[in-house]
Amino acid sequence: MIDGMKNSEALDREVLSMSTLEKKKTEDEEEEATEIDIEKLKDEKEISDDKLKLIEASIKGLNITEEELKATMPIVKISVKEDLSKDQRAVLELEFEDALPKWVKAPWMYIKPKKDSQVESWLESWSAIVLDYSRIFVIHIININELRNEYPFNNSKINKKLSLNQVREIVDYLVKQNIAKWLDEQKKTRARIYWKANEEWADDLLDFMIETGRVVEISSLYDLTQLEEKWSNLPADDLIIVCEMLVEKKVARWLNKDKTIIQFEADKVF
Repeated sequence: MIDGMKNSEALDREVLSMSTLEKKKTEDEEEEATEIDIEKLKDEKEISDDKLKLIEASIKGLNITEEELKATMPIVKISVKEDLSKDQRAVLELEFEDALPKWVKAPWMYIKPKKDSQVESWLESWSAIVLDYSRIFVIHIININELRNEYPFNNSKINKKLSLNQVREIVDYLVKQNIAKWLDEQKKTRARIYWKANEEWADDLLDFMIETGRVVEISSLYDLTQLEEKWSNLPADDLIIVCEMLVEKKVARWLNKDKTIIQFEADKVF
C-alpha cells in the first residue's frame, strides 16, 4: 500500500514536471511567434526610422516619450461638406438630390404633426434624410446648428426651414434607434451618426489593406487617418474599436501597449 502511494506521488511529480515543461515550451513558442525581425523590416518594407524606433521600443517594453507616441496617434479632422472639392461636391449633391423623397417640396412636412400617431412617421421620414446626408457626404459627426442650414432642412425653394428643436428631435429619434449618439448630452448640438456599423468598417479596412498590398506593412493609427478612405476620418475612438475588432479576429495585432501601432497578419488573411 505504501509502495503504491509512493508510486502515485512519483507519477504526480512526473506529470507536474511535464506540465511545467509543456507550459514553458508554449510560452517560448508564443514569444517566438510575436518576435519581429527589425532588420528584415528595414529591408522589406518602407518604414520610417521614427516608426522603427517605436516598434523596437514596444518589443523591448521600453518607455517612449509623449511626443513619440503622439506621432502614431490618429489625427482625425471632423469632415464637413465644404471640405470636398467643387467637383466632388457637385457630384455628391446630385446624388443626394436624387435620393430625396418628393415630399421635401411639401411645406406641411416642415411642421411637426400634433397627433402622436403621425409624429413617429414624421421623425422617421426626416431621420432617413439625415442618414442619407451623412452617408453621401461621408460625415460621421454632425453639428445640428450647421445641419439645419443645409438643404433640404433649410428649403429656400419653398421658404421653409426646420427649427433647431425640430432637428434636435430628429437626431434624438436616431439616438433612440441606436443609429446615433450625442457627443454633448447636455447641449445636444453634436452627434455621431452611425450610417455604417463599425463591424462593416472593419471589413472595409481589411479589404483595402489586402487590395492595396498594405496588409504586409506595419501601420500606426496616424497612418490610417492619412489614407483618404471613408474610414480614415472616423472619430479616433471608433477607429481604435475598428482595429480592435480585427485584432480579436486574429487578422491583426497591436505592436505596442498603447495600441497605436498595428500589424496585419498577412499569412492569416490569404
